[in-house]
Amino acid sequence: MAKLVSKVYGDALFSLALEENRVDEIWEETKVLRQVMVENPDFIPLLCNPNMTEAKRSEILEEIFQGKISDASMGFLEVLVKKGRLEEIVSVLDYFDDCTKEYKKIGVVYVSTPKALSKDQKKKVEDRILEVSDYETLETHYSLEPDLLGGMVIRIGDRVLDNSIRSKMDLMTRKLSQVKLSN
Repeated sequence: MAKLVSKVYGDALFSLALEENRVDEIWEETKVLRQVMVENPDFIPLLCNPNMTEAKRSEILEEIFQGKISDASMGFLEVLVKKGRLEEIVSVLDYFDDCTKEYKKIGVVYVSTPKALSKDQKKKVEDRILEVSDYETLETHYSLEPDLLGGMVIRIGDRVLDNSIRSKMDLMTRKLSQVKLSN
């Protein structure tokens, strides 16, 4: 259900941003909103308290954000308040972020290696991904996983390229376990 809510409201906000030709501006504002929500984990539960009226929720949001974000973003917050969906704001903002990155052809890539890559190695990986994809820029996240033994695992969205020694050894083990020896 939360995924559906984030899609419906995230799509609506993205459509508004496109329609008003303000994708970059609203994207920056949603990043700030998300940061505020994440850095203040008690904020959303406070606003979603059943004893708080809709008017009070709107008043608090206005006090905090009025003049700091556009009327479009304030209107978006007001819609979430009126529809009782404020508790889903972080997932909606995440969905909007994903839509914007897709629109701007920014690929989000996760690269796992057993050892840290040099700047040159990272550049080669990124250049190769840009070469074989439709992305114009990348947001690359590197992590160390010593149990890979060698090679790397690259994840872009729901696609995974596993070129690690660990996966090759696992494949070899599966193939060897299927071999039947006869006397």
